[in-house]
Amino acid sequence: MEGEGILLGLDLKGIAVSSGSACTAGELKVSHVLSAMHIDAVIAQGSIRFSLGPDSTEDDVDYVLSTLPPIIERLRAMSPLSSDRK
Repeated sequence: MEGEGILLGLDLKGIAVSSGSACTAGELKVSHVLSAMHIDAVIAQGSIRFSLGPDSTEDDVDYVLSTLPPIIERLRAMSPLSSDRK
């Protein structure tokens, strides 16, 4: 899945995340950090970054964990490249 699709789905649910890594924020190229970790470039394009702060709660994390899977399932169902496509 592309990170931007995941990002938009989460944004619609009130969850603020970023795509890619902090060191390449605003760039379309794959993060050098993800490359150094030997993450395939296609998979790295689907990376998203979650940041927690002092005001983040366990309920916030639980909300993300319950919200993210349906977004991924919907995007996979729509993707012509996904093996999970129905």
